[in-house]
Amino acid sequence: MRRHRENPPEPGERNLCLNWNTMRHGARLFRRSAPVLISKRNCAAFTLIEVVIAVALFAMASVILTSTFVNALQARDRVTSNDERDTDTRTVRLQLLLEPNLDNAEEGDRIETLSNGAATWRAQIEPTEVIDLFTVRFEIEFQDPQEGKIATYSEILYLLRPTWSKSAERSDLLQDKKDALNDSREFDRF
Repeated sequence: MRRHRENPPEPGERNLCLNWNTMRHGARLFRRSAPVLISKRNCAAFTLIEVVIAVALFAMASVILTSTFVNALQARDRVTSNDERDTDTRTVRLQLLLEPNLDNAEEGDRIETLSNGAATWRAQIEPTEVIDLFTVRFEIEFQDPQEGKIATYSEILYLLRPTWSKSAERSDLLQDKKDALNDSREFDRF
């Protein structure tokens, strides 16, 4: 005949799935008879599949967090690298903008940069239809580019530079603009 428990175990108390009577009477009962196991319903432990699922979920979460962290570090490194490249490009471009002579600007120059070694630049400059406005094809070649970056950089700029204009070309452009303006106004109608 099976007895019911008189006093349930304390909350948080973990038993080894032994019969309550066996645990209550302690060592006395162990001497008399072998402990009787309780059915699985009453056992307060995790099964092997539950432990495996918990470990798998933990492993997936740690892989996702680790890859996110690594991606964030790589993005920070790329931004720093791009900032250094942009700084060097702006430094070389400033050399072109500070050049008052058209011939010297077309020849280019060599300048030391902070992150990409020496940079050689040159420009192809052509006048436009607008007075003192020039189209500049600007090219830079870095001698020691950063890892993963190409050695050359080029861009097209439109610069308003009166010091680069030749007086004869400037006078011809001004006269052409005046003639076109006079033709478009049709002063003889009045």
